[in-house]
Amino acid sequence: MKHDKGRQGTFLTLPEIEAYAESCTTPESELLYELNRKTHLEVLMPRMLSGHLQGAFLSMLVRMKHPMIIVEIGTFTGYASLAMALAMPAEAKLITIEKNPEVAEIA
Repeated sequence: MKHDKGRQGTFLTLPEIEAYAESCTTPESELLYELNRKTHLEVLMPRMLSGHLQGAFLSMLVRMKHPMIIVEIGTFTGYASLAMALAMPAEAKLITIEKNPEVAEIA
């Protein structure tokens, strides 16, 4: 993977590749969109949010594997947790751990 050291920091992908990937996946749900927006408006380091592509990838893995227990360490505002929760079986459990009370309250 190539690093692009320009435009506000280091990126593991080029914006064009990310835009292509976004166009090939399902749209972000309203619930995830609202959490994304809230995080960017209210949290100090919103770039730590997993985001749509990572959330879609995690959702796909959950739908494929049907885990009964998921443990997430470092929940931040809960985007990845919510993406996985929306895809997991109803009887499954999701356990999250976040040490920062500011973002844990949002999650």
